[in-house]
Amino acid sequence: MKGQGYSRVEEGSAQLPEERQFKRVLIGVSVAVVLFALAFLVLTLVKSSRSPQDITSNWFVAWGTWAGGLGTAAAFLIAAFSISVASAHARLDRRQATEIREDKDMAQARLLIIYKVEDEHSIPSLATYRIENRSRDFFFDVTVPYVDSPYGSDASIECRTADLVAQDNRLGEFIPTAEQLTPYRDHTDHEAWFTLVTVHTSDARGIRFAVEYTDAGGRRWRQELGGEITRVHTLKAVPIRPPDRFQPPQQIRRLSDVELRRFGSGFSKGLEPLESDEEFLEVIEASNVECWKRIGRIEDIVVEADDAGDRTAGLHVSVTFSPKAPPLWGDHFRGKLAESGLCYAGGDSQYTQTDRFRCPPQVDTAGLGYLIDAAIKYANDRFEENELAAARRALDARRNRTRPSS
Repeated sequence: MKGQGYSRVEEGSAQLPEERQFKRVLIGVSVAVVLFALAFLVLTLVKSSRSPQDITSNWFVAWGTWAGGLGTAAAFLIAAFSISVASAHARLDRRQATEIREDKDMAQARLLIIYKVEDEHSIPSLATYRIENRSRDFFFDVTVPYVDSPYGSDASIECRTADLVAQDNRLGEFIPTAEQLTPYRDHTDHEAWFTLVTVHTSDARGIRFAVEYTDAGGRRWRQELGGEITRVHTLKAVPIRPPDRFQPPQQIRRLSDVELRRFGSGFSKGLEPLESDEEFLEVIEASNVECWKRIGRIEDIVVEADDAGDRTAGLHVSVTFSPKAPPLWGDHFRGKLAESGLCYAGGDSQYTQTDRFRCPPQVDTAGLGYLIDAAIKYANDRFEENELAAARRALDARRNRTRPSS
């Protein structure tokens, strides 16, 4: 951001360069006039004492001619430098007026605040940043064009965009695009005065991104993570959002306990264990209970070294199965693999599901297929015996309550 601008009051006795030059010209002209007058007096006295007959009108005319030339030159210099000083003051006034106008233009833009969210529930590998509108007016088209995030064991920079987040479907990631932020502490069912940036990372200290937004006066701005604001000159209007482009629920409120349990044990730590059949049904959802089908692996297991060609650096293991796992099933599957040293490292899902794991290099990759298939069978059995059975009982009880009596 620009500073507060130049101020003559703050500078105190400091002068403009043109003022200093004008002062030197005045001193020089004054010295020249004094020297000329002294020379005239001294020479006239000397000449009058040695040859009085030479002191005639021609003597005074000659000196008068020189005095006129000197006065003309002095007047020209003084006028020229006076104009220079006046022009310098005019430029300074215009510059100050421009800086004051730019400062006023940026007044609302400075009230968009970006900071990292850190609390006891924060997940180190899922960095969360909050973008807040602290002003009393709207911000439009709030967009994060990209996020540079260190990712992987080598902390290489990964450029994440909203399109890539939607395409990869990584759990918990969100990058805002064309959001509208309401005034501070004001919100509707579909809009709020803040939004979030959440990305997976191996080192949150290396994350870099910028937020582009339009203020209520139609001025476009770009603010870097860290607070530096620059003006973005554009000839385009604020884009119209599709009717269904509202902020997701997690941008407006905290996740409920049920939603946390659906994300898995990594999110539900600290919650009381489920007790009633109805609670299990609420988490798993009736549609998953009715359509339950045992899960099986559908593709070959992919094993990759963290560092290309260096198998001592650790391994990444990816397994794809179908159908997509219901809530609570993954806790059994990932917990079983954790017993063998495989640590869950994220995944994505749509109709099928892919889970990725980190494992030490000494793991026998030849036996991974058997190990993972056994973990899938174990998760199926445990899920059917416990969570699914409880949810089915609750669903049957619900149907019996709604069934009309004969």
